[in-house]
Amino acid sequence: MTILTWLKSAAVWLRRVFSPSDSAWNAAAYALLTLWGLLLVSFIFSDGVAVFTWESMLGLTALFGLMALASVALLLTVWLLGALKLRYRAAFLLCLPPISLVSLVSWGPKGLIALPVFVITVSLLFGAGAALARPGTPRSRRTGAWVFIAVGVGLAGFSGYLLLKPAPDLNAALSRYHLQGHTLDLPDPGKPGSYEVKTFTYGSGTDRRRAEYAGGVAFRTKSVDGSKLDGKWTGLGGWVRTRYWGFGPDKFPVEGRVWMPLAQQDVPLAPCPLVLIVHGNHGMESFSDPGYAYLGELLASQGFIVVSVDENFLNSSLADFVKPFGLRRGEENSVRGWLLLEHLVQWRAWSEDKTHPMFGKADLSRIALIGHSRGGQAVAIANAFNDLSHDPDDATLAFNYHFKLGAIAAIAPVDGQYQPRDRPVPMRDTNYFTIHGAMDGDVTSFMGSSQYSRASFSGNVKAFKASLYVSGANHGQFNTVWGRYDIGQPFKLLLDARRMIDPEVQRQIAKVYLSAFIQLTLNGEERYRPLFEDARNGAAWLPDDFLINNYADSSTRWLANFEEDLDPATGSSNGIAIDGQNLSVWREDFVELKSSTLDTHVALLGWDERVHAQPGSFRINLGESAATIATDSSLVFSASNAGISSLPKSFHSKGVSVAGEEEGRQPLDWSIVLTDAEGAESRLTLSHDQLLYPQIKSDTRRFGAISSISSSEVVMRRFCFPLRDFVAVNPRLDLKRLRGIRFDFDRTPRGTIALDDIGIAGPP
Repeated sequence: MTILTWLKSAAVWLRRVFSPSDSAWNAAAYALLTLWGLLLVSFIFSDGVAVFTWESMLGLTALFGLMALASVALLLTVWLLGALKLRYRAAFLLCLPPISLVSLVSWGPKGLIALPVFVITVSLLFGAGAALARPGTPRSRRTGAWVFIAVGVGLAGFSGYLLLKPAPDLNAALSRYHLQGHTLDLPDPGKPGSYEVKTFTYGSGTDRRRAEYAGGVAFRTKSVDGSKLDGKWTGLGGWVRTRYWGFGPDKFPVEGRVWMPLAQQDVPLAPCPLVLIVHGNHGMESFSDPGYAYLGELLASQGFIVVSVDENFLNSSLADFVKPFGLRRGEENSVRGWLLLEHLVQWRAWSEDKTHPMFGKADLSRIALIGHSRGGQAVAIANAFNDLSHDPDDATLAFNYHFKLGAIAAIAPVDGQYQPRDRPVPMRDTNYFTIHGAMDGDVTSFMGSSQYSRASFSGNVKAFKASLYVSGANHGQFNTVWGRYDIGQPFKLLLDARRMIDPEVQRQIAKVYLSAFIQLTLNGEERYRPLFEDARNGAAWLPDDFLINNYADSSTRWLANFEEDLDPATGSSNGIAIDGQNLSVWREDFVELKSSTLDTHVALLGWDERVHAQPGSFRINLGESAATIATDSSLVFSASNAGISSLPKSFHSKGVSVAGEEEGRQPLDWSIVLTDAEGAESRLTLSHDQLLYPQIKSDTRRFGAISSISSSEVVMRRFCFPLRDFVAVNPRLDLKRLRGIRFDFDRTPRGTIALDDIGIAGPP
């Protein structure tokens, strides 16, 4: 008996033994139906008989009816698949996972259905047409074949047209906007300084993948043990990584490329502030650290030592798929942050070694960290770890850092991928700046605004926080290696790059703001501060684009930031009370970003002449607390168009439809009124500072209609009104006896806003 004959006999025997008869299948079906009946009876007796009401029975019937419909839909799907020919069914099931992956990555859950349905429809049309068009097919049936083919070509062609047609204008209200203002009388921070720049690398000297970190290093460094922090470098996936890089988590290299100013003529170079830049997640085989040379060269020419830190070995790779579910989701961000501190340990060792060429070159009392994407969360993590004595997730790992971190900057950062002890990364008394683009196709939400909202001040340290939102910027153009497409092939074919700004323009914005931030925080150049309060103060340095600034500092006394309790009528300072009149919407709530939630409460306010004939108002009653307000202070608050309906959800009962409501298509304006104890009032309009423009709409994907990613999000903008401007309108206003601040929504008939961080800012 040959092996083939033996295998056939074994297969027949197995089929005879393990193939159930029809009666066995019937018995199994009856068992499942019995289980279904028992569950139904259990529900009836527990919720129907014990406490019987017709309403509960109606709800129970609806519940099981919905489950029955779901069963029918599943049964129909299985039946349809069974009706397909085996060859097509096999091809369909083979193509479904990759098509679904493309759909999910490109558009989210909505696209998970749309693209497979489209591909299946077109394939069936072409298949039917090709079959009917075969030689020998009757002429009458060939006509139908060409109809099928024509419909398939039409669908494919129409989809191609939608893919390639000119981008529509999604922000008509901004069509006439121009960035105009009074540029600060200071050097353009985006232009090179006076220093010549030297560049070199340091690292292990044995890097098998990077020549610049092997024989090309200027200084050799020792590896560090990160095995207690990185639990992802394990198993088969970890073996593959170790095989590629030549090291494991117990021997992470400390590697970076340096841009350093050179001494001018015979003048010795004073110790320079140190700036570390770290990239985020990208393919680990496509090295990301060279992509910040434009920042390194700029800052070094202005007198800073800049290091682009190599952490490519922590990035994702297709090699991760050798470990099931092995794609790295950001849990390694703690390692990214920790490694930054280990780089600073290396610089501290050089600075203390009188025999080392870098002795006395870096001023470690002035350090800044800049991170991009996952690196943007890593710099916040490094800031949190810096003052800890032990790792918050494993106290057997001791920390001893305590560096002078004067500035933390995040470019399009992620947030929440790593949480120390399952808590958001804290930040206190730290200068923080974050920048994000509305066309970001990777980190689609402005996650840096969540870290911004958590950044707090004790009042004992002078510090500030600022954010910048750029209407046409994407994720990758902040790094010259990453480029214009924020996701790889084949997904990038469905990205919509038509509304993106030019890469050099985007990087110019980054250069201006990051340079000004570093000069302000590390060199004490306070005159650049107004740039972070309002981009109009740097209009001549920046491209004519729509930029949204938010800003707060430790000198501000907060009247209402809506974080103190559940009562919407209380403020954040003692004695503050809040009152609303004729508002159609008033609640404190979280707000949704494009694909995440803003990690702070705001007041959502709406007014609508269809609900209240009189204009809505929102009043903050100061009580006796105004006695400490300085006359050279400013009223500040942050606001955004809320992007929600100004009608209450229940208003349909009055005959007004709320379907399709989309408020905020035009800029909003309202009045800000100050009242003193004698009843004297002074009124300024919001446009005295600037109008509140609609949310920026930006579809980062083609076919935005099927995308689950929202096209816009709440982005808070700072408004500032010097109190002296109110006195100029009404000199009788007594600021020392100020009693109330009121927003009168009297200049537009309806609208909704998100309001936050109302306070009195100290003198500039």
